[in-house]
Amino acid sequence: MEELTVYRSPDNRHKTSIYTVEGKKRVCIAEPTKKGVLVTQFSDSGEVISQSYSNERSAGPVLSAYLGAQVKTEIVDVGNYEGIELRAKCTECRGRIVRELDSKKPEEIDEIPTVPIFACSSCKKRFYNISDSYLRHLVESNPEMFEKDELAEKEKDNDAFINTLNQYIVRIFASKKISRLVIEK
Repeated sequence: MEELTVYRSPDNRHKTSIYTVEGKKRVCIAEPTKKGVLVTQFSDSGEVISQSYSNERSAGPVLSAYLGAQVKTEIVDVGNYEGIELRAKCTECRGRIVRELDSKKPEEIDEIPTVPIFACSSCKKRFYNISDSYLRHLVESNPEMFEKDELAEKEKDNDAFINTLNQYIVRIFASKKISRLVIEK
């Protein structure tokens, strides 16, 4: 059984120590929101791997359920919440990039963006972060977001379907002047 340390901040966010999934380093954050708990899994470079939302109210049990029975957690209270460290710099000013949800108090989080949004801490330029693995997880976890003909296209050629979705996303965010976040591996 794998053992993880979970750091609980005064605002009741729970952040795991780094752990391994299929040979890749991961970290999770479980954070309460106005209506439930959001669990986000990140790579060790800060790329969003998956998000899941629960209508439950307590972050600890939701995180434990997300991690599964094979993981034992030890909760350590910390003085303040530290967000995800990203291996990325702003393309405009080379400033530090932060996750927009990290700059909000949990009780202020009333909408969860389907596509995670980040911002430069200096010039405030916004970025989106969506990897192919995140997009695949999103499609598999939320088939209700798609029409029947789209799901048929996915079944026919999953890679082409993901590529098409990526192209739509690029166009949507380009029209809003939100750039794709480039994370160093």
